[in-house]
Amino acid sequence: MRRVWPVLMLLGSLGFAQEMTPGALLQMGSFLKKINPASYLLYAAEARDFVEVFEPFILDVRTNEERARGFIPGSVQIHISQLPDRLSELPKQKDKPILVYCGTGHVSAVAAAYLRALGYREVKNLSGGFRSWLELNLPVQRP
Repeated sequence: MRRVWPVLMLLGSLGFAQEMTPGALLQMGSFLKKINPASYLLYAAEARDFVEVFEPFILDVRTNEERARGFIPGSVQIHISQLPDRLSELPKQKDKPILVYCGTGHVSAVAAAYLRALGYREVKNLSGGFRSWLELNLPVQRP
C-alpha cells in the first residue's frame, strides 16, 4: 500500500479519489504496481527522439493558461479533468504511440496510467513535463 499512497494523494487532489470506490482504488493500485517505470517514462531527450521516430499522438493535459505559454508542436490539449469525456479524440488503435505531458510530469503520470488501464499499450509519460522540454531548448510552439 505504501507505493500506492502518493498516487492516491494525487488522485485525491485532482478530485478522482472521492468518486472511486475503495475496491476501484485497490484495483488501480494493483494495476500501477504491475507497470515497469522503464516501459512508460521518457526523459526529454528520449521524448524528442520518440516524437521524431514514432510520430506519436502528443497529449497535453495542462490547463489553458499553461498551454498559452507554449506547447510541444503537434500536441492536442485535453485537460486531465476532461479526458474521460473526450476519449473519442484519441487514436482508435490501442497500439498507437501516445506521449502525455503536463507541466512537471506528475499529472500526466496519472493520465498515462489511466490510458494504460483503458488498454492503450504504447503510452509514454514525459518525465519532468513541459519544464524538462524547455530546459533542453526543444521546439516550442506559441499560440
